[in-house]
Amino acid sequence: MHYSPQLITTRWHRLRASLFPILQVGVAAGLANWIAQHLFSHHQPFFAPMAAVIVLGLTGGDRLRRAVELNIGVSLGVGIGDLFVGHFGTGWWQMPLLVMVSLALAVFVDKGPLMATQAAIGSVLIATIMPPGTSGGSGRMLDAFVGGLVGVMVIALLPTSPLKGGRQEISKVLFLASATLEKVASGVRESDPDSIQAALQRARGSQANINAMIAAAKEGKESLKVSPLLWRQKHQVNSLVRVLNPVDNVMRNTRVMARRSVVLAQDHDTVSEEQIHIIQQLAAVTDRLAHMYAGSGAKDASAETAELTKVLRKLAAQSGLEIAQDRVLSAQVILGQTRSIIVDLLQICGMSRRSAQATLRPTSEHPALPPEVVEE
Repeated sequence: MHYSPQLITTRWHRLRASLFPILQVGVAAGLANWIAQHLFSHHQPFFAPMAAVIVLGLTGGDRLRRAVELNIGVSLGVGIGDLFVGHFGTGWWQMPLLVMVSLALAVFVDKGPLMATQAAIGSVLIATIMPPGTSGGSGRMLDAFVGGLVGVMVIALLPTSPLKGGRQEISKVLFLASATLEKVASGVRESDPDSIQAALQRARGSQANINAMIAAAKEGKESLKVSPLLWRQKHQVNSLVRVLNPVDNVMRNTRVMARRSVVLAQDHDTVSEEQIHIIQQLAAVTDRLAHMYAGSGAKDASAETAELTKVLRKLAAQSGLEIAQDRVLSAQVILGQTRSIIVDLLQICGMSRRSAQATLRPTSEHPALPPEVVEE
C-alpha cells in the first residue's frame, strides 16, 4: 500500500489532536482496574476498565448522563445474566431469551439506547466468557460503577480544553461559508452557474462540521460542570455556545443564497453591482471571523470584532429594496438572504438578534423594529 506524504501528514495531525484523549482513556482504564483489584480485591475486574473506556469514549456532550446510563445498563445486564444463567444455564434457547429480557428491563427503566445496549452486552458476557462462579455478580456491578465513576473523575481532573475544539470547528464552518459567498459573488457577476454549483456542493457537505461544532460546545459546557479547573473559562465557553445558532444560520442562509444564485445565473439574469459588492464584503467579514476563531486573526479580538461590527452595520444600512429595484425574483431572494446573513454575522460579533435586525434598512412602511441610524 502506497502512503503519500500528504496522507501521512494528515494522519500525523489526527494523531497529535488525539494524544490527550488517548492519555485520558489510558489513565482512566488503569486507575479503574487498580481500584477494583486493590481496594475491592476483585481478581478479574473486567467491567471496571471497560466502563471507564466507554465513558471517556462518549462524545457529543451529555457524558455524565450517559455514564449513569452505562452503569445502570451494565449493572442490569450483569445482574440479570447472573440470575438467569445461574438458574437456566446457557444454550441455544437461553441466549435469545436472556438478551430479550435484559433489553426489555432496560427499556422499561429508561429510554436511553446506551442503557439497553450495555444491559444486553453485560448479559451476553455473563452467558459466554464470564459465567457465574468466576466472580460474584455484585462484584461485577461494583466494577462497572467504579469504572464509570473513574471516567467522570478523569474528565474533572484531566479536562480537555473546552474552547480549542469548539473554536476550531466554528472556524471551519465560517471558512466554508466565506468561500461559498465569494464564489456566489464572482459567479453571479460572470453568469457562471457551474462555479456556484460546485461551491454549493461543498457547502452541502458542511453538516458534519456543524455537528462537530455543536458536539464540541456541548462537551465544553459539560466539562465546566464537573471540573473546577475550568470554571474560570465559564464566560468564554458560554460565549462560544451563544454563537452556535448564528454560525449554523450563516451556513444555512449561504446555501439558500447559492441555490438561488445558480437559478439566476442559469436564467442569464443579473443583480446590481451594489448587491455583488455587499456579498463580497460579507465573504471578507466571514473570512476574518473564521481567522479569529482559528486563532490566526488579529491579536486584539475585541478591536477586530468592533471593526467588523461597524462594517456590517454599514452593509445593513445599504441593503434596502432599492438595490434590487426592478430586478427579477431571484435577485430579490438573494437580497433577502444577504440581509439574513448580515443579522447572523452581527450576532456572532456579539449583538442580540433584535439589535442586529434593527440595523437593517427597513423594507416596510411600518417596521416592527425601529431602524437604527448608521453614519456613512
